[in-house]
Amino acid sequence: MDGRQAQVLKGLAELALLSLLEEGPQYGLEILDRLREDAGLGLAEGTIYPLLHRLEGAKLVQSKWRLDAEASRPRKYYELTSSGRKELAVQLTEWFELSNALGKFLDRRRLK
Repeated sequence: MDGRQAQVLKGLAELALLSLLEEGPQYGLEILDRLREDAGLGLAEGTIYPLLHRLEGAKLVQSKWRLDAEASRPRKYYELTSSGRKELAVQLTEWFELSNALGKFLDRRRLK
């Protein structure tokens, strides 16, 4: 992945992660797998935890240790806070506005 693509992914990863956590609490590797497979983001394993810690520091997510029946050891689950839900709503609005405007702008090339 080149530097340009990495910068774009970095910005999109936060929005995708907040959106994913809106579905409910999830643990780190589960989040990474879903962002890779479902969202198509080619994130490296080393990128997810710094992002989660930054969002936790900003009080957009919170974490809790849980022991699942199928797990041999506790996992740290992350979930949205009320501030995280508000931030997600703001970022979604901004994303759809930007995406719509940029899509129209780029489509002008096809109309020529």
